[in-house]
Amino acid sequence: TLLEQVETQQRGPVRISAVVLSESESEEVFGSSLQDKNIQPLWLKIHNLSGEELVLQLLSIDPDYFAPSEAAWLSRGFGERGMTDKMRYFYEQHLPLFIPANVTTTGFVFTNLDPGVKAFAVQLLGDKKIYNFDFVLPVVGFQADFMKQDQANLYRPDQIQSLNLDELRDYLTNLPCCVLGGDQETDGDPLNLVIVGQGRHGVVTLVQRGWDLTETLSTGTAWRTALSSIFGSRYRTSPLSPLYLFGRSQDASFQKARETVDERNHLRLWRAPVTYQGVPVWVGQISRDIGVKLSGKTVVTHKIDPVIDEARTYIGLDLLASQYLGQVGYVKGVGISNRAEPRYNYTEDPYYTDGLRVVLFLSEAPVAYDEINWLDWERPPGRQSLPEPEIERH
Repeated sequence: TLLEQVETQQRGPVRISAVVLSESESEEVFGSSLQDKNIQPLWLKIHNLSGEELVLQLLSIDPDYFAPSEAAWLSRGFGERGMTDKMRYFYEQHLPLFIPANVTTTGFVFTNLDPGVKAFAVQLLGDKKIYNFDFVLPVVGFQADFMKQDQANLYRPDQIQSLNLDELRDYLTNLPCCVLGGDQETDGDPLNLVIVGQGRHGVVTLVQRGWDLTETLSTGTAWRTALSSIFGSRYRTSPLSPLYLFGRSQDASFQKARETVDERNHLRLWRAPVTYQGVPVWVGQISRDIGVKLSGKTVVTHKIDPVIDEARTYIGLDLLASQYLGQVGYVKGVGISNRAEPRYNYTEDPYYTDGLRVVLFLSEAPVAYDEINWLDWERPPGRQSLPEPEIERH
């Protein structure tokens, strides 16, 4: 039932419960299939004991949400009558924006459909205090790498090192150059990305920037990926093949896919056995797929953009635009490679890089561009030093 799937969080005197409706639940509550119109109802219960009226920042949940009348009109049936009553019903079900002191309020927000995990923030504004909540809710039938194990218990407490800033830099510099490929022996893509942040907050931040958590690789998802490639259709949550670090496949994977699965930005993350100021450290790789090719190791695989630092730059700019980027630094990584002496990933794609890893520290609160701290660590070369891209001729 609906209440069995509810997740509840509390921040001081404010408690929020949330659940995302399945297609059948939407039909039961609203009398029609909202998913067919790309609408996903989100139910919230807000218990306000703060002693003051709070205002719901609705855009924190979905900046492109559907108004109640809009959702009602879009979901109308052919020749359906009684639209005035239907619109009134949708309005009555909508979550109020103003939550009085010492009151419990419930209602729906009509969000855009997410085919996988529903990740969103809820921000409540008081007179002098802001309450922030991050939710990552499963959608019925969806299984992601991020959900396959308990992220908080990957390591025993005695296995986790607490590092200061200098120790963190040394630790990240001394990591392996690359992930391991499918055989768990051959070097794969370079480790060029580090995110320091709470897992739930990181997921919400990436999703709000248009990234999708990807599905776990299975026969079914592999078949859907193949069909997407053949017919040029979009598959936002198509799986990423498992690569390996710390003795396991990725803990989380995300992508931004274009209209075809052949072209996408994608990243994999592993939680490291270290923290910085009590905050988890996630090590990973990011690259851009620009097409598909035959491979002796995996039959068919994606071809990556050889100028791999471009994808690293992209994620930095993306998190900068999120306004949740508090600190940035670069450490040494895989080492320099260029067109004359390229490096190769597991599927034998060449890549060129300045050899650095970007370290992105997420903030729990918004940070203005001019307040971001740029660490005096390694410095990426200027544009004039970037390697020339390889142009294949046939």
